[in-house]
Amino acid sequence: MLQMAEPFKKMERTIQTETMDETIEILRGVRLLNPITNFDEVVDVAVSKDSIKWIKIASGKSSGLWLIPGLVDMHVHLRTPGYEEAETLETGLKAAIAGGVTCVGMMPNTSPPLDSAELAVVLKLQGESLGLSAIEPIPCVTKDRAGLQCVNFQEFAKSGISCFSDDGSPVQSDEALNEAFSSLALFNGLVIEHPEVSSMAAGGAVNLGRASRETGTQGIPESAEFLDVKRCINILRKCSGGRLHLTHLSSPESIRLVHEAFLNGLDVTCDVTPHHLVLNEQEVIDSGPIAKMNPPLRSEESRKKILEMMKSGFVTAVASDHAPHPHSKKTLPLSSAAFGIIGLETMLPLTVDVLLREAGMSPLDIIRLLTTGPASVINTVVPDVDVNKPLNMVLFDPQRKWLYSDTFSKSSNTPFLGQMLTGRVLRVWLKHELFREGEFV
Repeated sequence: MLQMAEPFKKMERTIQTETMDETIEILRGVRLLNPITNFDEVVDVAVSKDSIKWIKIASGKSSGLWLIPGLVDMHVHLRTPGYEEAETLETGLKAAIAGGVTCVGMMPNTSPPLDSAELAVVLKLQGESLGLSAIEPIPCVTKDRAGLQCVNFQEFAKSGISCFSDDGSPVQSDEALNEAFSSLALFNGLVIEHPEVSSMAAGGAVNLGRASRETGTQGIPESAEFLDVKRCINILRKCSGGRLHLTHLSSPESIRLVHEAFLNGLDVTCDVTPHHLVLNEQEVIDSGPIAKMNPPLRSEESRKKILEMMKSGFVTAVASDHAPHPHSKKTLPLSSAAFGIIGLETMLPLTVDVLLREAGMSPLDIIRLLTTGPASVINTVVPDVDVNKPLNMVLFDPQRKWLYSDTFSKSSNTPFLGQMLTGRVLRVWLKHELFREGEFV
């Protein structure tokens, strides 16, 4: 159970009975933010065991709480199979629900790598059996994630899988990337690229600049990212079709290149992570390996430029890049410690807080980055909050301050653990209520 900085305030609620066997709960004065319909109003919502019965303009004052669709996190490492010491399907999906995430895109850097349709289907079904967040497998682009020979995309397509990534590594071969775009264009498939020029990033641990100077550690320049972004866009431009998504961008130049390509008619999108929006390279200087990630935390100047680009609509999605590691791999020297932090439980509060406070974005546009934006990229069902639709929604307090002192993840590698955060998931419904006030129902 998560420890709270203060007790949850009980929400005002009215219980009514419409039939002898159906109980209706009224959520009063909630701000319903539904990007599908661009709805943003303070309303009263009647919720039954498995659906919304009605939505009406609020009869009283606002509670200050938001009712939003379940989040889609398109970039999650669940570590199964092969690395269950860091995460299991159950612990990862519990962390997802606790963070308001009801659908996760499962990355393929497992052992063995997720390069077979059979394994992808098995993992999806195992996830479904837990009754938690839905899993959308994102298998490898190339066999063994080696970056050279493409997987059999048609075999995956037969199972309804259309998104592929070698995340953790770029697709090294231009020929393989070209083949992937051409093959996937036949069924609207997608390549999600981890943008990195491996030769420029090799041996690096932190941002090239102040972080590398002050830690005495080899640095990774921003150009290692944006030069691969440029390479991928150039290959896509020469193809007759194909879709490209550039993930966890940390350089403003990368985002500019993606936006320019989009304006020129290419089907290209990108995402950023909450930690690159909130933190800069000072965090790894101060905290060491716990804040080591790939791409690394960049300069404060780059962070602020990215926030400006977020407000201008240059970015399609925010994704956690949830990357659990056991304690032993994050307590090594900075140069040899594992890259990555967990992020499922903190994605919503961090994103809302920084984009409201620093970027001045509207709540509806922020929620779009966490729901319809990523859902449109990975071709998954877009969550909707409406009358007679299956329940898939989150009650969120954007002002609640709380101590992030524990996690449902099996790992705890994050610099945000032990910190006071602003914005708290209160309840989560997926077909029925799953999570309430820090505990699973």
